[in-house]
Amino acid sequence: MCVVSMRKSFKDSLKVLEADIQHANTLASEFQREYDGACIQMRVSYSPAAHLFLFLVQWTDCSLAGALGLLRILIYKVYVDGTTTMSTHERKASIREFYAVIFPSLMQLHKGITEMEVKKQKAICMERYRRRDEDERRQFSEIDIEREEECGICMETNSKVVLPNCSHAMCMKCYREWRSRSQSCPFCRDSLKRVNSGDLWVFTDSKDIVDMATVSRENLRRLFMYVDKLPLVIPDSVFDAYDSHVK
Repeated sequence: MCVVSMRKSFKDSLKVLEADIQHANTLASEFQREYDGACIQMRVSYSPAAHLFLFLVQWTDCSLAGALGLLRILIYKVYVDGTTTMSTHERKASIREFYAVIFPSLMQLHKGITEMEVKKQKAICMERYRRRDEDERRQFSEIDIEREEECGICMETNSKVVLPNCSHAMCMKCYREWRSRSQSCPFCRDSLKRVNSGDLWVFTDSKDIVDMATVSRENLRRLFMYVDKLPLVIPDSVFDAYDSHVK
C-alpha cells in the first residue's frame, strides 16, 4: 500500500512538471531566434533507474529525482519549416534550472508582450492629441534642450543627479567636488549636511528611457544565451524521453 502511494505521488508530481513544460512550450513558440527563426521546445527525460529508485527511497515528488540527475529537461530547436533538432542536437537542463530561470523568463517575456499591446492601444488614443503637444514642443529650440541637459556648474552634458530637498541638478563629478568643500547647495545654499549619496535622485532624460520592446529583445537574447550555455546531451545517453501514456 505504501509503495502504491509513493508511486502515485511521484506520477502526480511528474504530471505537474509535464504540464508546466507544455505551458512553457506554448510560450516559447512565440519567440524565434533572429538568425535562424527557430524557437526552443522542451521535453522531460528520465533514467530507467528512476523507477527502481522509487521503490528504495520514499519521496513526495520528483524534485529529489531531479536533484539526483534521474530526471531532466531536454531542450531542442523547432524551425519554421517544422524540422527539429530533437534527438540529434539537444541541451539538458535540470528541473531546478527550468523553474529558476527558463520558465520564469518565458512568463516574463509573455507578460512583456501583453504590456506592449496595451501600450499600443494607449498610443492610438494619445495620437489624437499629439499635434497639440508637438506645437508646444516647437516653441523650444535644440539649443534650449541642450541647455536643459547641461550641468549647471561645469556646463557639460553628463548624467546628472538631483538633490532631494531643493531639486537642483548637477553632474555627479561636480556634486562630489562641491560637497568636499561645502555643506550647502551651490544654487540656493540649502543645507546638505544630512544628504548622503544614497539620497540623491538620478536625473532621467529621453536618452535614458528604454522602450518595452527593447527590454523584451534584450531579455529574449539573454534567455537564448543561457540555453546555448547548457550542456549538450551525450548521444549514447541512458536517458529516455518521457511518455505520459506509459503506465
